[in-house]
Amino acid sequence: MRVLHKYRLELRWESVDYTRPEVAVLKGAYFAGPVLKDSEQLREEDELTLDMTKQHMVFSPMQDFYQAVLHWKGVQYQGNKIFLKEAHIKGKYVNSLETLENTDWILIDCKGHDDSNHPFNLVYWSEIHKFDNSEKYSGK
Repeated sequence: MRVLHKYRLELRWESVDYTRPEVAVLKGAYFAGPVLKDSEQLREEDELTLDMTKQHMVFSPMQDFYQAVLHWKGVQYQGNKIFLKEAHIKGKYVNSLETLENTDWILIDCKGHDDSNHPFNLVYWSEIHKFDNSEKYSGK
């Protein structure tokens, strides 16, 4: 997935814990990236949907595609990062399709998600990456 630099948002974390089915708890989770310069303040408790369908096209299509919801309860702004408290990703394929590792991260495309285009659209094209920047799955 190619993302223009100014629309690039990265979701990173220190560790992942799988305590419940279909849930990955992200400890030390934070957002970073150039898009934060122009973004609005995040709400203390919110969620957004990460759509990884494009990344997993090598698999047969599923009825609910490859979406997972990122939830958090609390945010802390620190430098050029936004730390998410009590963050977790929930989705049908979170534990079965691919287990996230501590060094993985998720690239999020924020293009078209400003107030004038999509004021209520919180579905973002996303892609899981390894720490070394290689893609886990390639739709190419």
